[in-house]
Amino acid sequence: MIITSLEDFLLSIPTAEGTDWKALEPFANSADATIQTLLTGSDLYDYIEALEESATLRKTLRNLIAFQLYRDAIPFVDLIQTNNGFAVVNNSNQLPASKERVERLILWCDKYIDKSTDLLIMQIMDDSAALAEWKKFKKFNNLTNCLFLTGIDFADYTPQAPKGDVRGSRADFLGAKGSLMTFQKNELAKVVSLAYLNELIEQNRNNELTVPNTFIVEICKLILVNMYDKNTDEADKLFNNLAYMFEKELSDYPTYAGSEEYALKISPKYVNKASDPVYFFGM
Repeated sequence: MIITSLEDFLLSIPTAEGTDWKALEPFANSADATIQTLLTGSDLYDYIEALEESATLRKTLRNLIAFQLYRDAIPFVDLIQTNNGFAVVNNSNQLPASKERVERLILWCDKYIDKSTDLLIMQIMDDSAALAEWKKFKKFNNLTNCLFLTGIDFADYTPQAPKGDVRGSRADFLGAKGSLMTFQKNELAKVVSLAYLNELIEQNRNNELTVPNTFIVEICKLILVNMYDKNTDEADKLFNNLAYMFEKELSDYPTYAGSEEYALKISPKYVNKASDPVYFFGM
């Protein structure tokens, strides 16, 4: 475990100095298990845990664990259970925080968890050894099956949501991911071909995009966002840009050029001839 004491916890949340570690320890164990089970897997976690404490990747994971355990613990840290039910811990020198203040703190923790998760993923992608360990995780493919990998990335392509709401968290991305995946599989694949889309996803998740594919992924992300926001006219323009790029530099995209979808696109269209055995006469 990366956080095993109050001292470890305070490195991420120094304002919690007056906390009783015994009250937090069960939440530390739970946060650790949650992050390993849903995000990192044990191989990547062990790799990061073995890094120097000053390593950026280790500090980011420590912060994520700290805020996850803090967020989970906040509703309980000032409560004790008595024979007559629950009671609030009393300190005559301090006033209890208001319900609204505690709710704001939980909301802030949620946002920090989102941000730390995204930062951790971005740092893993830039560390080949860490990425190799992450690939061993059974959920790796599901976590990286969209051309967008993080909420930060999603926000870069959608700085302003249609109704004026700022879009910028991992929660926003995860809320949109189902629709993005539908557009990716049902619409984008028909245009770029399923084989080529799979190549883009595989290179993207391995941080190995070629220069030509990097440009195509940029356009694909813009298409997905515009489809998600129901900007169909803009999405159609971008689809046309893709078609133009493929035709102009087809040799740069051999997987697309060799796909069934491209073969169908360039195949001669059927012409109804009088000599054809199935010729029909139109009125």
